[in-house]
Amino acid sequence: MQLANFPHSRLQIEGPPPVTPTPRTMLPAKVPVRSRSKRGCWTCRIRHRKCDEGHPFCKECDNRSIHCHGYGPRPTWLDNEEQVRAELSLVKKAVKQNARLLSKGPIRPVGIDPQLRTISAKQQQDAVTGPEQALWASCPSQEMRFREAELIMLYLDYIFFIQYPYYTDKAELGGRGWLFWLLMNNRPLRQASLTLAALYQRTKFARGTEYMEAELIEYHTTALSAMRHALSGNEGDLALDVGERLITFISSGCCLISFEVLQGGSRGWQTHLDALTTVASKIRLPPFEDSDDDESTPPYAPSGPGSSLRRGMKYARRFEITKLLWFEILSTASSGIPPRMPYRQWLDSEEILMADFVGCQNWVMRLIGDLSMIGAGIDFPGLDERRASLANIEKMLRDGIEELRVQSRHPNAPVSCYISRVFAAGALVHLHLILSTTHPAEADIHGAVAAVIKELEQAPEKVSLRGVVWTICLAGSMARPDQQPFFERLMTRILSTAETNFGNCESVQRILRHCWTKRHEDPLAEWTLRDAMAEIGDYPLLV
Repeated sequence: MQLANFPHSRLQIEGPPPVTPTPRTMLPAKVPVRSRSKRGCWTCRIRHRKCDEGHPFCKECDNRSIHCHGYGPRPTWLDNEEQVRAELSLVKKAVKQNARLLSKGPIRPVGIDPQLRTISAKQQQDAVTGPEQALWASCPSQEMRFREAELIMLYLDYIFFIQYPYYTDKAELGGRGWLFWLLMNNRPLRQASLTLAALYQRTKFARGTEYMEAELIEYHTTALSAMRHALSGNEGDLALDVGERLITFISSGCCLISFEVLQGGSRGWQTHLDALTTVASKIRLPPFEDSDDDESTPPYAPSGPGSSLRRGMKYARRFEITKLLWFEILSTASSGIPPRMPYRQWLDSEEILMADFVGCQNWVMRLIGDLSMIGAGIDFPGLDERRASLANIEKMLRDGIEELRVQSRHPNAPVSCYISRVFAAGALVHLHLILSTTHPAEADIHGAVAAVIKELEQAPEKVSLRGVVWTICLAGSMARPDQQPFFERLMTRILSTAETNFGNCESVQRILRHCWTKRHEDPLAEWTLRDAMAEIGDYPLLV
């Protein structure tokens, strides 16, 4: 069951309840009229509402639980009357649903003691603004403590590996002890993780009861509140703090992005990612070093009190920055926005461990980021410079793929050797798409698609391909009619073995089919992945 109408699916928090209109006789004699700004968010503009122009999202949208389209360039869908009407219809439904929830108050499941579901206003406030709390401190009953323990273990044992299927656990470094520590000591991350676990149970086991709906809303709202509280401070100070405060902020935000991805959300993730990258782009390099770290010390040598904790937090920082880079670089395919974080310096650093965490080696992700910059016209705007740069990148990709093939023949080769090949092949498709805009005679898009098919056919047994949907979507969208059946069979197989309705694979399949239909109707038309996303209104984050 999808959460298509879930009322809290973005970085937002419930607004104040509707206010009863004041009788006209009680109004002041003169009410100052303020002119409407022309720089408001695009959502407020189409609603003809005054926008406070808050960042990263305005209060007018935030308080009504609707998607804020931000302040960037004019969206292309504004030129289509049908799409504008459809967007306004979604906005009205969200406002109406939020007002209904607020007027009814908390949902109380039948047959459950209300005391088990109620947390006082002061407890909620302390959970967000007070000091870090130990695990279970805010749970009002033993039954609720058990429920949270159940969901946390569900997250650690199952959902984490759905989020990061190629993560390499290292027992000599304490496994994922760092993650359990963060869950124990940081309520924002814990609430975001509980949200994912509750969503998983609700969709996987079709347990969408009124009780679970209320539980899911409560966890999600609390996580969003904590994120807003973190953003309410000085963003620069947060970026300069490389300790647990920054780790908690990034990890909680990434969990909320995963919530959007895993529930099939097509837009809410952009707001979360924008908030995270706004802070992370200000992080002072290098973000991983501690002055009292000693890299020569064995993992659990008795080097003094707190050494294991420092090492664990350093590992956690690496993981959080790595996955945020992963999200941002791959998001360009859906958003069209090139990376804003200093991905080159970080990926060239030995501190980033892409291969261990997300399965793709640093050099491949760096080249994908470079292609996004070139495609956006930021790097090498001159045609000759762009052509030379693309030729150089293509050589690096092809040489790298061959080297990875040799490494993959080793019996103990890590899975990252194969996953990196798949992403490198997908990058070739991206490269030839860019080349086709300036030098169409030299572009071989279908040859690059064939290279992707070759890699996907060699997938090792028991290696999930859900984590390479970026490559599948990019290549499949440009496939010839004779290549399309391969991607159709592949997506059908992935969906048949994946968690039911838990993820963005259905969106990927829908986008591919739309591209094929449009190209069949007009074989000469230039139809791209983002054209299909814009037409069907679905912009999934391809992770």
